[in-house]
Amino acid sequence: MNKAIFFFIFSVTVIFATDTQDLEKVKQKIEYHNSGFMKGNLITSLEDDWLKITNYYINGESFKNRLKEPDRLESIEKWGDHRRWFVSKWQGIEPAIYVSADYTHDFYDDDIRESRQIPTDLKDYFKFHVKNYCEFDGKMDTRYARIKKMKLTYYDAPYTAVNNMMNIKIVGKFKKIISYDIELKEEDKIIDAMQTYHPLKPTTLFGNIFAIQLKVLEVYPGEKNMPLCTSYYYMGRKGWGSYEEILKQIDELPELKGKRNPY
Repeated sequence: MNKAIFFFIFSVTVIFATDTQDLEKVKQKIEYHNSGFMKGNLITSLEDDWLKITNYYINGESFKNRLKEPDRLESIEKWGDHRRWFVSKWQGIEPAIYVSADYTHDFYDDDIRESRQIPTDLKDYFKFHVKNYCEFDGKMDTRYARIKKMKLTYYDAPYTAVNNMMNIKIVGKFKKIISYDIELKEEDKIIDAMQTYHPLKPTTLFGNIFAIQLKVLEVYPGEKNMPLCTSYYYMGRKGWGSYEEILKQIDELPELKGKRNPY
């Protein structure tokens, strides 16, 4: 698997207005789905069509359950192929996309962490992967633009539980913690995007949620007037399996063949 090339790392505190709006949407989505991992449609600052996180399509999740229902064909047509992030107006805009995950006191408590052999770097526990290209019916479409430079920014906020301890509630707003500027080689096809991130000291009984903003700074252009296209955004715990194993759980449904490439 290809690795990203690091430029620099720096701590930051300023959050731009558009980022604040996006982070509020991330917060609302986490609370709505009652999960530290965002479900369903991902939050983006710009998109041509809505995008679902890859987790939506794997075993035990929403899409696989829809396929068992009587309206299977309708579900395939409506929900079956939203795994690609198309952005046609990326020039000078720096579009962004967000994923998230939660962690507990165990990552910060030395005694618990050592007894359970829990890592101090969340990079050793979580996975964030992206395909830096788009494919259709198993073939890569090289006409699309791809990411050349990106900024990964980590935000963090404590959470608690409300409604008789049944629902997640994020306390306050997300705080910007650290950013990484990364340049990708043109031949890099799969991005291992999870970077070093150390857990913050919890301020609630439950733990924290961190959100990652991936912002596109520069692209490898495709053919004239073709959009940026990346795909299969996945955020999960390493214990859930490798990225390759996760992708094997996604059925390439025959009903979708030949219908998915909009350009």
